[in-house]
Amino acid sequence: MSLSFTSSKVTAAAAMLLVTLAGASSASAQRPASSTIGGQSIFGGSYNIDIYRVGTDFSANPGTGVQLEPEGMVFHNGVLYVSGDGGATETNGFLASYAGGNLGFLPSVIGPFISANAAGTLGRFGGEGITINTRGAGYGSFGGTTPNIASIDNVISGVGRQLAVMNLTGISVQNQQNGFVNADDITFVLGTNASDDRFAIINAASAPVLRYYSTGSTPTLLAGGFALPLGAKGLLHLSAVDAAKFSALATGEAFLVASSPEGALTTNRLTLYAMDGTLLVESMLPTGLGAGRLGNIEAIAFDSVTNRLFIGDEAGANSQIAVLTIPSPAGAAMVAMAGLMIARRRRS
Repeated sequence: MSLSFTSSKVTAAAAMLLVTLAGASSASAQRPASSTIGGQSIFGGSYNIDIYRVGTDFSANPGTGVQLEPEGMVFHNGVLYVSGDGGATETNGFLASYAGGNLGFLPSVIGPFISANAAGTLGRFGGEGITINTRGAGYGSFGGTTPNIASIDNVISGVGRQLAVMNLTGISVQNQQNGFVNADDITFVLGTNASDDRFAIINAASAPVLRYYSTGSTPTLLAGGFALPLGAKGLLHLSAVDAAKFSALATGEAFLVASSPEGALTTNRLTLYAMDGTLLVESMLPTGLGAGRLGNIEAIAFDSVTNRLFIGDEAGANSQIAVLTIPSPAGAAMVAMAGLMIARRRRS
């Protein structure tokens, strides 16, 4: 069922449009990472992971909510968008927008987004997962004068599940599909032709599985899919070029999955899958609270220009975003050469 909703309350909310925090400009002092995880092994490589505390990044803007707790993330056209639950004590229907994906500065704030659930009750819309249809046409497309984000919200005002489009110009929720699925994340899969485009969604109704949906005006379930790890919550489609940056085992397009335990006897992990569901490689991530730890991973996003992987950790007062940068081949070679020179000097 599709639902387009407008009201005076939505119009009033739209009047807020785009709110820029005082600290978001380049004139503001840049904040350092709160901690760094050094020498973390990911898919056979060794990386430093910089962690930024983001829980209070909305606090300078009254009315946005108490916490920014990352639930969904997508990187597009030089901007990292971050969504969270719509509850008044969390992200409260707003999106964070980090220009350049630079977490060293406070974000701009977009919203609030308000919609009605299947029972007709108004509430703040909070993206459990967000993605952008880069085709420029179809559900959730980003282009022209109407930039959109496709989003999954599990619950609005305590009722229902929705797939919807967050329009960033009108600050509105459009093309809602009520009673959709129990989803934890969504990612757009660009096909060879528009007819091949798909959304991949984590359905977490019982054991997590990846399912495909069409990108038409009313997305429908398609064939295919595969089982995901316990606690799978973050999903990202990678082009063949980007997948190869993570592992030589990736010889084509791939899915990167982030999973988090929430009390289960597992640890945080990143898993790389071929498009047919073949497990390529898996690595553990630090688990727990405090400096150099990740509590409850919910989202991932990737900037293919700077090779930065963003990992969203929804951990209440400890909410944070971790940044892992994949060195370029030239940069990696320079690091290896420097290490070799040091070793030679020591031997001499």
